[in-house]
Amino acid sequence: MRAKGKIFFDFIIFSNLFIACCAVAMCLCTVAVFNIGKLPADYAAFVFFSTLSSYSIHWYLTNADVEVTASRTDWLRQHKRVHAAFFIISAIGTVFFLVRLKACWLYILPAVGLTLMYTAPKFPHRIFRSLQRYILGKTFLLAAMWTYVTTALTFFVQQVTWQTRHYIYVADRFALIFAICILFDLRDKQFDKQTGVKSLVTILPLEKIKIIFTVFILVNITGSYILYTYTQDLIHFVFLALPAVLTYLLYPFAIKSKNDYLFYFILDGLMALTSVMYFMKMVVEMYIR
Repeated sequence: MRAKGKIFFDFIIFSNLFIACCAVAMCLCTVAVFNIGKLPADYAAFVFFSTLSSYSIHWYLTNADVEVTASRTDWLRQHKRVHAAFFIISAIGTVFFLVRLKACWLYILPAVGLTLMYTAPKFPHRIFRSLQRYILGKTFLLAAMWTYVTTALTFFVQQVTWQTRHYIYVADRFALIFAICILFDLRDKQFDKQTGVKSLVTILPLEKIKIIFTVFILVNITGSYILYTYTQDLIHFVFLALPAVLTYLLYPFAIKSKNDYLFYFILDGLMALTSVMYFMKMVVEMYIR
């Protein structure tokens, strides 16, 4: 029974279904924080399928004999067809819901551009692969892509009139995601150095990386407190700041560990933790009523 549970868990995590659900949850978090109504179903579906599509092609193009991780690449060797199938299915879903969101194409284009810039070096052609040597800000690219889709683009789709607190929220979420991305890059530091990838982590010593990591954690907590001053609701502050605190506490483990569950379940899950806590709060309030 336990073995079957692990097989199912690995499938959810390593097939990218989990990270696609996290992306939708983060959009729901944006809606919950500002109480701006329901997230449009077409947009939620677009975010799910586009995330699944981009991650599926990313991992399908990953050479499991070169980019070795603790558990994921073993799963990849056995289930590469799953990534191919999910890419085809999710690509169709992405196009379908993109057509339904044609009124938002102008706002969606930056997300497409950021995704292509990050994934391009994976494509099997020397022109694309040579790009990895010049993508100095790959940490920034990934964090910017996730932040834009789950915050700013959600505001645009919801036709929100931007105010100061909306900009603060975008910066707040970016700081958390950037800090988490740093931990992923620290794990991949040796491989990136061997393949000539230039990033923040491959250029700077660990001591300076820790300082930058801490600064972004503090930016998130500060931003969360500023947003609290708008609502005067302590729960909002806790929900927004807790993932950053937990990320900081995980730093000493993340810099030493290669455990895929730590990175692809716990750290990825921390990005969506705020949304989970809002959902739990809603359930409790409904039960009390």
